[in-house]
Amino acid sequence: MKEKKVAREERNQEKLANADWVMAEFYATWCPHCQRMKPVVEEFKKLMEGTIEVVEVDVDQETALTDFYTIEATPTFILLRKGQQLWRQSGELTLDCLLYTSPSPRDKRQ
Repeated sequence: MKEKKVAREERNQEKLANADWVMAEFYATWCPHCQRMKPVVEEFKKLMEGTIEVVEVDVDQETALTDFYTIEATPTFILLRKGQQLWRQSGELTLDCLLYTSPSPRDKRQ
């Protein structure tokens, strides 16, 4: 189990640092706001497939990433491009807000 946790954290760390476009969601399983965001995040994933990768980070399981990004509240969303933070927001968000802050498919060509 611990090996799976370490592998997941390393994989997520690699994605956050190097992927072209990433929306990271830092969440906690016990957080009611995070639970309410689940269907929004799933819809966002579907709509943005092929444009942006969504990485979900459990703050209780992936503490090194949580500390590195100084996560103080859940859920926290961070938009990154090639490791650079472009946008960050904590709390419950609408699907429109997530879509508005994300790249459009034409941005992949840049």
